[in-house]
Amino acid sequence: MAKKVNKETKKQLLKSIKVDIRKRMEDALADFKAGLGEKKFKKRLKKASSIFSDGIVLAKESEPEKKQKKKTKKETASEQVAEPTA
Repeated sequence: MAKKVNKETKKQLLKSIKVDIRKRMEDALADFKAGLGEKKFKKRLKKASSIFSDGIVLAKESEPEKKQKKKTKKETASEQVAEPTA
């Protein structure tokens, strides 16, 4: 059940990110609203915020990866000896 709660929080986080991006873009691009029209402008802002938020979420999910342990000289030498030659 903990996974279900975690998914809900991710959805809520994603939704809040999208809304925040839309608000900021709307403020920044207010000049274009008159040229495109209200409906088309809102639709394009929604698409753009979705694209931006997808990139943000993917970047956050890829961060917690663990680093691989570096092989020591002994480990690499034993692997070379163990490999049969043709």
